[in-house]
Amino acid sequence: MMDDPTALFVDAGIQASKYFNVGMFAILIFDYLITLETESQWVWHRRWNFVRFVFTVSRYLPFFAVGMTFTGALRTQYYPGESCVRFGQASTVLHIICILAAEGLLITRIYASWNSKRLLAFLIVFPLMCSAVSYIISDTTLIFNSENTTSLDIPNPGDCLFVGGRNNVYEYSVLLLYELVLFGLMMYIRFSKYGNVIGLLQRTFFNDSAKYMICLMIVSSFNIILTMAPPVTWVSITDSPQIVIHSVLASRILFNLRASEGQSHIHTLTDISELQFGEGQFSMVVHGV
Repeated sequence: MMDDPTALFVDAGIQASKYFNVGMFAILIFDYLITLETESQWVWHRRWNFVRFVFTVSRYLPFFAVGMTFTGALRTQYYPGESCVRFGQASTVLHIICILAAEGLLITRIYASWNSKRLLAFLIVFPLMCSAVSYIISDTTLIFNSENTTSLDIPNPGDCLFVGGRNNVYEYSVLLLYELVLFGLMMYIRFSKYGNVIGLLQRTFFNDSAKYMICLMIVSSFNIILTMAPPVTWVSITDSPQIVIHSVLASRILFNLRASEGQSHIHTLTDISELQFGEGQFSMVVHGV
């Protein structure tokens, strides 16, 4: 079988997907280790609220989600009668929750910058509608059929082989559309409400959020291409990048916002008026915040 060029290409796709997902898990762990001190400084001492809960989910649940993908990638033995369907479904659910949590952090920040209930309703209803439509379409046969997109005849006992499906292209398309809408909305808020008058905290939020959305749009575009263009055995390369990048960027935005808030607080304390009396001398540092 290994002398067949098609079999070699199929096996290469499976191996590449495994290596890539293992590498993404390593990146997630590495990023956590280098940002752990920052998290302890800006998050751990804060009281529990909705934002911290969502942050905790987006920060720690990816270890379980990507860890399940990591486990599936490392599997080399399959037993008669074994089924991996439930395992795959659980992994998919965890992946979705991780993305929703990261996007939830972004939604709360955009809502805080505009403080509009209509905006909040739109930010919640719009992705739900898009997700519902993509889920309905994913069960149809609307995907373009070509030599690269046709399914290969690969033995897959119990759905345990590390291969993906092309219907994920709809989810990536919805995510790309959502990020485009959020990016346009954020730019509108930035220039219509704040104009040229913007502080350190607002500048950090808008700059980091723009980088976050641009990175996710690029990754989603690559995921769409990788899901549709190569043979189906290469599709699983797209399993972990979305989760890892969502988690890493969402955490860093929060850390940067906390740091900017801390700098603003220190600056405010420094600029608070001080009165010094001594030998008829009077000095004052003007409050300029």
